[in-house]
Amino acid sequence: MGNYCFTVPILPGGIELARKWNQENIVDNKEHDEVFKEAGISREHVWIQHLPQGDFAVASFETDNPEKSLRLLATSNKPWAVKFREHLNKAHGMDIAQSPMQLNEVAVNWKA
Repeated sequence: MGNYCFTVPILPGGIELARKWNQENIVDNKEHDEVFKEAGISREHVWIQHLPQGDFAVASFETDNPEKSLRLLATSNKPWAVKFREHLNKAHGMDIAQSPMQLNEVAVNWKA
């Protein structure tokens, strides 16, 4: 299983929205689990990074196919996925249904 990481900016007030969203829509939520499983995501981590340029969410998905995973999250009609996209728009200013996330470019791939 691969690890795919990305960052997104957090809009003013977005940290509070994200904390509330996580508690109400991710923790012990079978709808979340179903959508992520369908997207091929087996693990999700999100950190909040505070930088002089602003706050960012640093997300990590364990998935073998990040393109498929992100595409499903952007296009699924399941109620939880629709709510997820609405949350991304409110907390991060992202509309992944209209402008799907571009995959990251690998800059370094070092292994001992």
